Amino acid sequence: DEHINRAVSLGINEIALGTGTPVLFGVLTCDTLEQAIHRAGGQQGNKGAECALAAVQMANLLAQLP
Repeated sequence: DEHINRAVSLGINEIALGTGTPVLFGVLTCDTLEQAIHRAGGQQGNKGAECALAAVQMANLLAQLP
C-alpha cells in the first residue's frame, strides 16, 4: 500500500502542479475488510464522504477567488 500511495500521490501532485488546479487524494488502502468498514462509516467516520465534501468546499472556495 505504501507503493500505491506514493505513486498515486506523486501523480496527483504532478497533475495539480501542471494544471494549477487543486486535486484531492481520497484513496484508502486498507489491509483488512474490517478497516475498510470502519473507514466507510464505522468508527472512523465515512472517509469517502469527507473527501467528497472537501472537494465541494474547495470548488466553492475557488469560485469565490478572483
